Order: sequence, then C-alpha cells, then structure tokens
Amino acid sequence: MLRELHLRNLGVVEEAALVVAPGLTVVTGETGAGKTVVLTAVALLAGARADTSLVRAGADDAHVEAVLTAPAGAQAWGVDPGDELIVSREVRAEGGSRARINGRLAPVGALAELLGSSIEVHAQHAHVRLGQPDVQRQLLDRHGGDPLDRVRRAYLDCWASHADAVRRLASAEADAMDRARELARLEHEVAEIDAASIDGAADAKLGERVAWLAQADEIRQAAQEAAMVLQDDDGAMDRVGLALEFVRRVRLDGDWSALGDRLLVVQEEIADVASSLRAQGDLADVDPEELDVLASRQALLHGLTRRYGPTLEDVVAWSRAASDRLLELRRVDDEAADLTVRVLALRAELDAASAALRDARERAGALLTDQVEGHLADLGMPHAQFRVDVEPLAEPGPDGGDAVSFLLAPNPGEPWVRVGRGVSGGEQSRVALAVEVALADVTDVDVMVFDEVDAGIGGATALAVGEKLARLARGRQVLCVTHLAQLAAFADVHHVVEKGLADGRTTTTVRRVDEEDRVVELSRMLGGDLAEVGREHARAMLDEATLRRAAS
Repeated sequence: MLRELHLRNLGVVEEAALVVAPGLTVVTGETGAGKTVVLTAVALLAGARADTSLVRAGADDAHVEAVLTAPAGAQAWGVDPGDELIVSREVRAEGGSRARINGRLAPVGALAELLGSSIEVHAQHAHVRLGQPDVQRQLLDRHGGDPLDRVRRAYLDCWASHADAVRRLASAEADAMDRARELARLEHEVAEIDAASIDGAADAKLGERVAWLAQADEIRQAAQEAAMVLQDDDGAMDRVGLALEFVRRVRLDGDWSALGDRLLVVQEEIADVASSLRAQGDLADVDPEELDVLASRQALLHGLTRRYGPTLEDVVAWSRAASDRLLELRRVDDEAADLTVRVLALRAELDAASAALRDARERAGALLTDQVEGHLADLGMPHAQFRVDVEPLAEPGPDGGDAVSFLLAPNPGEPWVRVGRGVSGGEQSRVALAVEVALADVTDVDVMVFDEVDAGIGGATALAVGEKLARLARGRQVLCVTHLAQLAAFADVHHVVEKGLADGRTTTTVRRVDEEDRVVELSRMLGGDLAEVGREHARAMLDEATLRRAAS
C-alpha cells in the first residue's frame, strides 16, 4: 500500500506531498485546480506512458516519488515484501523518462512488473487493468470460488498430462527417420557379427593353422626326406647301430659300459624322431580346400576387427552394445505407437475437462452479471446491461479452453462493447467500480484509483457511489477524484487541491483537511454556502455517510 506520495513540477503542481492512509482517500478542489494530477502521479508509478506535457512549464523535468509497502517480487530490488520501498519516476521536458526502484535505476517496464498487479487505475485515457482479457478471466475464476477452482485444477492436471504426451509424441515422430536409419544400420552390424560365430579360443589359433597349411607341401617333403636320412640303409640308425656293436665287443663295466647305454638311447631317440617325422608328413597330407576356407575366415575376422574394434573381444563387446541399443530403439517405436493412442485418450479427457470448466465459468458469469447490473443500477446506470462471454478457443491452453470477455451495453439500443473500451470515462469508472465491488472479496489489488466515477450523477446516486467506494476500500486503499460532496463524505482521508498565485505565477497545492476544515470544503462543494446553514448541511451529510458505512 501507498504510505507517502511526493510530486514536483508535475502539471500545475510545483511541489506537493500527501500522506496516504488505508481506506478511502478522496481528492477534491475547484474545477481546473489540478485534482487529477494526483492520480496521474500514481499511474506513472505503476508504469503508465509518460508525456512531456506533464512537465510543468519552465521546468526541466517532472518528478514523482512514493513510499509504499513492498509487494511480492521486491526481493529482486533488495527489499523483503512488507518492508518500506521507495519508487520514483522522472519525466524529462526534452523527452523520455526514467525510473528508480529502491534507489536503483530501473526500466519503466520494471515498475509495471513490480506494481502493476497491485495498483489499478480506472481513468479516462489511462491504462485500465480491468479491460485485459487475462485479468477478466482471473477475476471470473476467483468469483467462482472453491467449486470453480476445483474444476479448474482438474482441468489443469488434464492439460499438463496431454501437453506432456503431445510433446513426447512429437519428439518421437521428429526422430523417427533418424531412428529408422540407426535401427537398420545396427541390425545389419549385429547380423554380420552374429553370422561370424566368433569362437575366441579357436579363432585365436587361426593364424597359426593358416601358416602351417600354407607350408604343408614343404613340411611333408622335409619330413619324408628327414625320415629317410634317419632310417634308410646306411642311414643314421644303421651307423649308430654299428657304433653300438663296436662298443659291445669290449666287455668292460663302468664308463665304457655307460657309453654303450648312451648309444642305445641315441638309437631309440632316432627311431622315435623318424616316426614323428613320418607322422608329420602324413598330417601334411590335407584337403587343399581347407586353406582357402580358413584364409577366407581369417579375412572375415580381420574385416570385423577393422570396423568394430582392434580385437575379437572388442567386436563381441560392440555386438552386445548394439543389441542393447536395438532394444531401446524398438522400445521407443513401441512407445510412439502407445503415445499415439494415449494422446487421443488424453485429448478426450481434456475436452471433457474443458467443457466442465466452461460450464463452471458460465455459471459464475451469470452470478457476476446479476451482481454487476445491480451495482450499476445503484450507480446511476439503471438501463446498462452487463454480461460475461465465455467463448471456446480453437485450442485449449493452460488457462482453459475459453476466452473470457466482460461486455457492456451502457444504454438501450447501444451495441455491446468490451469493458475498458468504447465508453466514456465516467461510465468506464462506474462499470469498473461495479465490477470491483462485486469482486471485492476475491481481487488482490492493494491500491485502486478512480477518476470521473461521479460524472453525470448526483443526489442519491452519489451517496450510493460513496457507499460502494467505502465498501471497496476495506482492507485496501482507494483513491478517488470527485466534485461531489455526497461521495467525499464517505472518505477516510480528504485532500483538497487548491490553485493560487505565487510570484505572479499560478501554482497548485495539496493539503489534508479534517474536522471543521473538512466541513468547510464539503459546504463549498454543496454550492459554496459557507454560512452556518451550509455547514450544518455538510455535517448532516457526514453523519449520513457514517451511518451508511456502519450499516453496510
């Protein structure tokens, strides 16, 4: 909430300061005194567009500063919510403006972001938050209370589930071509490796076997010739046997006898070697196609190690990893098919939830319509018609499948227009007041500003406006510029804007009035009769306002 408001060189105001209290604050003064400057200052602090015409003639810039209770989001500027926050806005005569939040330069948009949701201005040519479709939808949902909120939360759950399934399906479909290519490649690679039937132990000896087969003819010939040298007539066997006979002719024990034994061992070893050579020669008598078969396998395995890893163990590991990836890709394809079915089912649930939310909003809209039209009648617009349109959107979103619009037909025979557009400032302010009063318990706005809310009314209607403003001001601040004493009588705080001369130049001051000074101001507003009769009339009006506030 606002605590203090300071103005310098804004419009006709050279210097002014207001202490703003909770409740209803009214600003009064003679026509042309510059009453709306106060509301303009608040609008500037909420991020409204600035114009160089706002700068007092002869001044370099206009300056507005406020001390207020920090709203949510103020932590970004070094202030905790609820603590004191100072914001300011400067408008330069040569063009442009700048803002400060807690003493730091800030974009003007940051003011709107920080304060826009807590300060609402209802004035001709000013930003009207109530005219925003998103705000109208939020207010309607709040007006629907807990029953509508339960339906809305159920819808949001459906929407989130459907949106997630749609996102996952879109991702799966977008990757389908790449996934199909990868699937085909991996299937080919795994099939190629599986077809090789790799046997680690056997294939490790394949090189030795190929080398042996490549020399089979040489091995066979060498074995045969070596065996002949050992066993043929006059070969090594015969000569060792002859030597053994020579030794045995001498019958001696000891070393001589041992030499004979050794020759016998040599003879036996030669026989064994010759037998082994002939066996090797027989082994070398192989199928000539075996070498071609094994050489082809060797080339096959070499190709696999060149593509999938330096060793056969690496090739086998590659095959296992590729098989795991194939399972994952096939699972994604299966999930994509399941997601298609799931998206259709979730869309049906979403459509049902959207229809339920639309029904709840239409019921809440009917109730809001009755309340607003009742308030409009009290506010001097007995023939005005108000309605809430809830129209289906082409595609549902996180806020539902509806577009919510507040519409008004101000007078009989006039077309329906959106609230916030196409109506006069006074009508616009009164419609806003009617809606705000109807939604008083659900809106979270801290500060409301009304200008021209009393345009074209008087008497009992003015009392009704004052009563509704006072009711709306419970728990928040409402600032209102008025020229009607009946409305001003309901104020908790009353400021008077006065125009005068200083050093030959027109200037405007703002002062708070209480007790007898307030009676004098109300008497002036009633017709300028400052005699005792006029003051008694003003006191009676204050008493009437007090009774009405207590009764409401």
